[in-house]
Amino acid sequence: MGAFGRRRFLAAAGSLLAAPRFLRAQGRRLPRIGYLLLSSLSDVPSRERQAFLTGLRELGYVPGETIEIVYRSAEGEPEFMDEIARDLLKEQVDMIVTSGSNATLAAKRATRTLPIIMLALGDPVGIGAVASLARPGGNVTGVSFLSSELSAKRVQLAKELVPRARSMAIVWDARNANAREEAEETVAAAKALGLVPESIALGSDKALARTLERLSSARPDVLYATFEGGMVAGNRTTIAEFGLRNRVPVVSGWSFLTEAGGLISYAPDIPAMFHRAARYVHRVLQGERPESLPVELPTRVELVVNANTAKRLGLAIPQSILLRADRVIG
Repeated sequence: MGAFGRRRFLAAAGSLLAAPRFLRAQGRRLPRIGYLLLSSLSDVPSRERQAFLTGLRELGYVPGETIEIVYRSAEGEPEFMDEIARDLLKEQVDMIVTSGSNATLAAKRATRTLPIIMLALGDPVGIGAVASLARPGGNVTGVSFLSSELSAKRVQLAKELVPRARSMAIVWDARNANAREEAEETVAAAKALGLVPESIALGSDKALARTLERLSSARPDVLYATFEGGMVAGNRTTIAEFGLRNRVPVVSGWSFLTEAGGLISYAPDIPAMFHRAARYVHRVLQGERPESLPVELPTRVELVVNANTAKRLGLAIPQSILLRADRVIG
């Protein structure tokens, strides 16, 4: 068994939070939800997945009692996403919930009839997951955060925090359609503010490591990490530590990257979006069809600033940002 085969086995082993055997033996068919994601699946749920499970429980869906959840992960390797999605269909799930653009598009390629619920996705229209936010038009709906629309604000905040900045490196996962769109928006926003942007498309974790090594010499004034659930999210500690070690401010949409040592993040509350997505599961199980359920956008955006990082970088946080911040770390 190859390395991916072993990872796939581990991702599938124990992935069915099934009802007790005696319930199945009595013929009680519980709703079965497929959960598809790109990133590694840990035994301890992430904050986002925990929020989704909490949302389900609040609606009366308890894994192992009133619902079954079948998890499948590509373990960070998007080239296997289609195979994993097809494998999930063999479990006779009633719908698929997806985390991220890779998982959503793979699920859509695997089935055009089974309902697909996006837990949180950057731009479902831009990547072709839905026809429009108001009228999805197919078997996909859910919650979107339209991160590319927030990239200009992140660049503006970075410029306020680092007024001397002249250059910005933008790292993004070349395998992620939403990341590409966000990177393009970020380049345009940086140029508009007089920054010289370098857009760096990355195809693997090794490519990210090589890029950070190069940037440790090139020393951009700001490092922008795109808001996508693949490479950036999986390497948040590495990216944060790069910024601290090389005195390069890191800006992103991920609050957990800011918590790890990044300077600032600006984005919707992703766990809250996962929590909200549970309602889509409920509505579909009650008989509503995805094409009749508009894609929902977040109503609240969170600004997080790491004061400890600012101090280590020798930066003074403007009072205007402190007053706007939802959270200040340190």
